Amino acid sequence: MSSENGAAFMAHGDATELYGIPGLPFVPAIRIPSGGDLVFVSGCLGLPIPGDTENDVRSEVRRAFRALSRSLVDAGATLHDVVSVTKFLVDLERDNAVVAEETRVHLPHLPTSTTVEVVRLVPPDLHFEICAVAVVHDRPR
Repeated sequence: MSSENGAAFMAHGDATELYGIPGLPFVPAIRIPSGGDLVFVSGCLGLPIPGDTENDVRSEVRRAFRALSRSLVDAGATLHDVVSVTKFLVDLERDNAVVAEETRVHLPHLPTSTTVEVVRLVPPDLHFEICAVAVVHDRPR
């Protein structure tokens, strides 16, 4: 597997085959060949910004992915370089389908993924947080 901007990483395994559930938005493992720099991104939140009119979970998830994208760009990477994510949800039963849909939109190359239900986030009125690991291979900056 290779990201759109040339950072090579290889997916291993098939989540559907492993778990018998079609359409899971992740791969079981990713191997990073030598020569890549790892970028670790702290938890990104979907805090509303002035002027936001939508305040549902989907909007929050989209804002969190925008924050993740900006953090990656600041470190010389993009969403296409993401190889692993950890997602934190306050209400897994209510929100997991929306989070899975948005993950497929923003990370169509399917990184490894872990989803955890938590009692609350900081700040406590939010419902979703995501952190990520990306790999950037040597390329002109």
